[in-house]
Amino acid sequence: MSAVQMRVREAVHAVQKWLAHGSPPGEAVVRQAIVLRFLHAAGFDIWNPAEVVPEETNSSGTRSDFLIRVGAGKFALELKGMTVALSARDYQQVVTYAASEGTPWAVLTNGRVWVILDRTHQPGGTFQDHEVLKLELGQEGNTFADDFAALFDPAVCRSDRFSAAVQQVGAQQQRRLDEARIRREKTAIVEAVQVQYQILSFELAAQAAVEMNRLTEVERDVLLGRPLPTAQGLIETFAQSSGTVPKSISFSFRIKTAAARADYSAAQGTWVVRAGSTAVKDVKPYAGGIQRERAQLLAAGVLVDQADQLIFAADVEYTNPSRAAGIVSGGAKNGWAVWLDDQGRPAQFYRPTSSPDD
Repeated sequence: MSAVQMRVREAVHAVQKWLAHGSPPGEAVVRQAIVLRFLHAAGFDIWNPAEVVPEETNSSGTRSDFLIRVGAGKFALELKGMTVALSARDYQQVVTYAASEGTPWAVLTNGRVWVILDRTHQPGGTFQDHEVLKLELGQEGNTFADDFAALFDPAVCRSDRFSAAVQQVGAQQQRRLDEARIRREKTAIVEAVQVQYQILSFELAAQAAVEMNRLTEVERDVLLGRPLPTAQGLIETFAQSSGTVPKSISFSFRIKTAAARADYSAAQGTWVVRAGSTAVKDVKPYAGGIQRERAQLLAAGVLVDQADQLIFAADVEYTNPSRAAGIVSGGAKNGWAVWLDDQGRPAQFYRPTSSPDD
């Protein structure tokens, strides 16, 4: 455990303790006793007005509660009282300020909920659509503190690696959700096998369920307390078994009548939708960007209109899976969730992660 994690965990536990015995605090208390305390625990110099800038009105006439500015990175932070439900106006305020400061990153919080916004991320037409990640103080165990420490480590900000940290925490959150789903859905299967065949232990019953094709090995490992593998772990396992690291990984995505295949290069960070893939013909009303890009591909002959679907006549390269999935589906999609490898694992398992030592 890093020093940042230890300090943030201590601060979070202290805040959770007094929150449990009092009324939800207003904005002034959230600012002093939660936001500044957490930032200080993470390692920010909250007494340095050049680093944690309070309520600075910039040249555009806009202002947020704090502008955090360390090294090459910065983000705007807007806070509210804990009794306040974060509104569309709050999202607009902090995103607009971030834009005027030339940073893509903004954070909106009422102390309990922490929303991470990327103003360059626009799958829809509202300011809430800039939301890319959410942390909640009530998360199980130490997960909030650890997620917070990974995101708000000043070393991450100093080297402008906030985007990589967001991806890392997002992948961690998705793995926790997947593990919870597996435990919820698959425990009963193992218990039934254990009873039916009078197997002495849950562990042996889980292995029997795998051999009976009622459980995958990954599901068995989760039920036995072994976490889902990380992207790097899967790639290293592949390298050990084959002797080489794959140049690309093949994925598929099916929606309605459409079926697409794409190859992901972790080294290049590219997604290539393969010729012969098909796409849903209809486009969601909010997806103007997808409509325009499709029009360009159709005009170039890369996409071909055929009956009730579109066909890729050539390979098309994208820089992220969500954009590729959006072209296929005609609407906003989380590409890391919908593209599946040949074993049914979502692309998130191969998603690059970063650490302060990278």
